[in-house]
Amino acid sequence: MTNRIEIEYKLKAEEDDDIQDYKKPWVGLTDDEIWESDSYKIAITDQETRWLYRFAKDIEAKLKEKNT
Repeated sequence: MTNRIEIEYKLKAEEDDDIQDYKKPWVGLTDDEIWESDSYKIAITDQETRWLYRFAKDIEAKLKEKNT
């Protein structure tokens, strides 16, 4: 069910084609923020540490892809 505010917004949007939706720019994690993760505290070997870093970057890339 559409409420009064939604109807008024749609009518206003149809009248005013200057209305633009603001899209917040993507902000990823810095390397420092990734390294500060608690996951690195449990990594035992350098190989595990590198794997966790790559995993974090892969997840971030997928999220960016879905949100742009």
